[in-house]
This record gives sequence, C-alpha cells and structure tokens, in this order.
Amino acid sequence: MNPLIKTIFRKPYYLFKEIKLYFKKPVYNSKVFCIGYNKTGTTTLGKSLEQLGLNNSSFNKKVWRKYYANKQFDKILKYTAKFDSTDDLPWLKTDMIPLLDQTFPNSKFIYLTRDEESWKNSLMKWTFKVKGFYPNIEEELILFREHKAFVLDYFKNRPKDQFIILDIKDQKGFKKLAHFIGRTPIQDHFPHFNKSS
Repeated sequence: MNPLIKTIFRKPYYLFKEIKLYFKKPVYNSKVFCIGYNKTGTTTLGKSLEQLGLNNSSFNKKVWRKYYANKQFDKILKYTAKFDSTDDLPWLKTDMIPLLDQTFPNSKFIYLTRDEESWKNSLMKWTFKVKGFYPNIEEELILFREHKAFVLDYFKNRPKDQFIILDIKDQKGFKKLAHFIGRTPIQDHFPHFNKSS
C-alpha cells in the first residue's frame, strides 16, 4: 500500500502530529540528549523531559530503520533539529554522539547508569517479551561496557553544566535532571515507565 494512503488511514491524532512535524522548521540550537544505553531507563528519562516541558523524541522506527540503517545522517540531524531533546536509538549510538555534539553546540548530554546485574535481567526479560528469545547476554554486556567506556572518555573534560550521569533509581534523580536543564523540579524522584516484566 502507498505510504501516503497508509498514513491517511491512521488515527487523526497521529496524522496531525506527522503533518505538524513535517512543516516544523529545524532549529540547530543547543539540545538535551539522553545517551544512556538501552534498558537503563531511557523511556523514563524521555517522559521526564516531556514533563519538564521539552518537546522530546524517543525511538522512531523511520529514523532508526531507514535513516540510520542507511547512514543518512543528514536526515537524522534534520529530524533532531525539530525537537528540544531526544532519547534512545539512534541518538545513543557512539557514531551519533560526536555528530550531535558538533551539529548542536553547547548541548547537554545525559548518561544513564545502571548496575550490570539489573541491566542484564531487564534486557533478558525485554528481549524475550518482544522477540521471543533470549539474547547472548555476554555479547550484549560487552557492547554495554564499550558504550559506557566511549561516553565516559568522550565527555571526561566536559563542564558539569553540559554532561551529567544519572541513575533512574536515584530518589533525587528527577530533581537533579530538572536543575541540570534549568527547569523547576516538580518532584524529587523519577516516575517509572516501560517496566520490563
């Protein structure tokens, strides 16, 4: 079916959002980027940014499966420029982080930390629930550690007002996030979304 026809038959709310986004002008100013690895609380962080008034984009199938898969970085950056903040894929990827840093000067980057055992359990449950099989957790752990090492090295000399490490389980985490992005905190701890079961 023609993509346009498929879009027309979708719910009016989503159609309106797509039309609004299509005509929105890209703005290449400073942004807020959540670059925590998958299953560290990226969904919760993204929803928290929205609660603090930011226009946030989380995982987007088109951006991930079409633009990133085909290395169309210019299209990813143009899409990104229409938002105040992002979380999840593809923005957390190590080849994306320097591009975001260069394209959107003085942006704020948020890395989410999570203890490895908790992260492994979450990834195992999520993968089985979504894909019907368990991942090779040791291979996944290597990727998790490599991503962490890259981020910590890349931002090792970054000012504290541009890079922060947060833990979704921190009872003061939401408050720290709000202060980091210059917003008034509405609570101390993070709400919780997308809990693996």
